[in-house]
Amino acid sequence: MPSALDKTSKLIVIAGGHGFIGFHVARRLDYTNTGRIRIVDISEKATIGGTICHEAVQGAHIVLHFAANMGGMGTIHDENNFAIYSQNSAMTVNIVDACIAAGVKKLFYASSACVYHDALQNSSSGEDVSLCENDIFSSGAPVPRPQGLYGLEKLTSEFLIQQFDDFEIRIARFHNIYGPGDAWNNGREKAPAALLRKALARRALYDSGESVEHFELWGDGSQRRSFLYIDDAVEGIIKLLDSNHSAPINIGSNYSILIRELAGLALKTASLEPDNTLSNFQNNKPVGVASRNSNNTHVKSILNWAPTTSLEEGMKCTGQWIETC
Repeated sequence: MPSALDKTSKLIVIAGGHGFIGFHVARRLDYTNTGRIRIVDISEKATIGGTICHEAVQGAHIVLHFAANMGGMGTIHDENNFAIYSQNSAMTVNIVDACIAAGVKKLFYASSACVYHDALQNSSSGEDVSLCENDIFSSGAPVPRPQGLYGLEKLTSEFLIQQFDDFEIRIARFHNIYGPGDAWNNGREKAPAALLRKALARRALYDSGESVEHFELWGDGSQRRSFLYIDDAVEGIIKLLDSNHSAPINIGSNYSILIRELAGLALKTASLEPDNTLSNFQNNKPVGVASRNSNNTHVKSILNWAPTTSLEEGMKCTGQWIETC
C-alpha cells in the first residue's frame, strides 16, 4: 500500500508553514521530495530561514493546518483569551471552507493538550496527571471545560472538523512541542526556551564579571509538564498522516518534570550549577494547570510511535540554537 505522502500526492498545503511546527514539517516533506509543498502564512519568512512558496489551497490534495495565534503562558492567559479564540476560530473556519470548495482530500488539524478537562489537571497533590484521549470530560462534569478559551477553540474546531465527510481527517493533540525555531524572546516562548534564555543570559553576566540577580520562575516551580522535541513531533505527524486514524490522538512525551527541575536542567545546559542559584518565584504570573502529561498508550498502539529524544538532549540542541540567534 503506497504511503499517503508519496510522490503521487499532487500538492500539500501547509497553513502556518512559516511557524515553528509547520516549518519543520514543511522542511521534512521538502527534503524527502514528497510532492509539491505550498506554504500559506501571514508571516513573510520562516522562523529559522528559507521558504518554499506562497499560494492558497486551490488544487491541494492534503492541507496541514498549523496556523494559530499561540504561545506560552505569556500569551495564553485570561487577558488575551477572547481575542485568541476569535482569531483562531476564524482561521479554522476559513481553511475548512476553502478545503471544501477546493475538493481537498485530506485535512490535518494541529490541536492541543489544552483541550483536556481543567478539573483533571489542578490537583494540589503534586502527582503526575497522565491524560488520555477521552479525558476531555471529567467525572461529574456535564460538559468539557478546557484550559481557557484557547483550549476551548481547539476543542470546538476538533468537533467542527469531524462533522464533515468531504475529506479525510487527522487530528494531533500536541503536548508542549519545543526546539530550534520556536519563540524564545518575544513573549510567546514556552518554558524550555524561556528558561534556556534566562540561563544563557545569566552565564553571559557571570562571564563578564557583572552581578547576577535571582533566577526568575513563574509560580513556585511545582507545576508538572512534559515536553516533546520537535523532531519527534514531526515523526509522529508523518506517521499520523500515513495512517487511517481519524480520531484525535496525543503527540507528546510521557515523561513529566517539575518546572523548577526544568529550570535546573536549563542552568546545567548553560554550564551553570543550579545549587548555587537562588530562584525568584513570581507568583503573580500566569502558570497554567498544576499537572499535565501525555498518555501515549493509544498513539503507541495505533501509530507505533514514541519519542526518542531525551529532554536533556533536546534542551542542549535548543540552547545551542538560541546562542546562534
